[in-house]
Amino acid sequence: MEAGCEIQVGKSFLKVGERLKEMEDSTKLLNDPQSLRKRIEEHGFALLRGVLDKKLVLKAREVVVKALHEEWSVIDVKNGDLMDAKTKGNSKGFLLTGYKPITHHQDVLNVLENKELAKLFQSMFEDIPTTFSNKWVRVQSSGQFTDAHSDFFRFATCAGGLHVCWIPLGNYTPRDGTLAVCCGSHKLPGYKEKFGTDMKCELPDGYREFSKDALWKTATFKAGDILVFDIRLVHASTANTTKAFRISMDTRWQPITAQGGNHYGFRVFQKSELVNG
Repeated sequence: MEAGCEIQVGKSFLKVGERLKEMEDSTKLLNDPQSLRKRIEEHGFALLRGVLDKKLVLKAREVVVKALHEEWSVIDVKNGDLMDAKTKGNSKGFLLTGYKPITHHQDVLNVLENKELAKLFQSMFEDIPTTFSNKWVRVQSSGQFTDAHSDFFRFATCAGGLHVCWIPLGNYTPRDGTLAVCCGSHKLPGYKEKFGTDMKCELPDGYREFSKDALWKTATFKAGDILVFDIRLVHASTANTTKAFRISMDTRWQPITAQGGNHYGFRVFQKSELVNG
């Protein structure tokens, strides 16, 4: 990101080097789960590079792009390769969350429920990992973005130890529409009050004042990178300023003991799936 330029984050325009900065790379903490947990507890997020096999990520991308072309006819194949996912005309992106022909296609599950991901969360949690069966799929075209929000409120009654894993299905810069986080927002008091149990709310009490001078961070991502963050962390996306779709997926992960024996809606990983080899 070029210092001094403005980038749209949600509905706000932030100047790089002032209220928008580069995320720190936490990949070195992959073999130090205690430090990784501390990093997320303190900062709310961890950027981890090359966790997933790039070939698997691109196969998952192919599933989405083919569906966009064959089922919705929104890919411009006359002026680019299908996998470039260029937008046809003024076609707009949309959410494909819960659309099982995509979210539960085996090539997609090979990424979203990847064994390496499960082992990562096992080491972080020091517990058997579970992942929410519903999967989020976001396809955004030029001018589109996700506004500031927290995922906490949809899980407020069962949010103990819950983390989000955001996965870009391609190589993206902030000009393509990358995820951005509001630093320190996971520590706001609003999550502890009744205000924070209303599913219609997407921001904690106190956020409006906090956001006036809050620092945001984002990064350039490559296929295989992931961003893990606290369920409470306020986040958004930068606006897509390109002529291609930005495609990402995200999942929810939780330690099994946080569920008190009720695993409804979650996939529980078996111990045999978490061994090496």
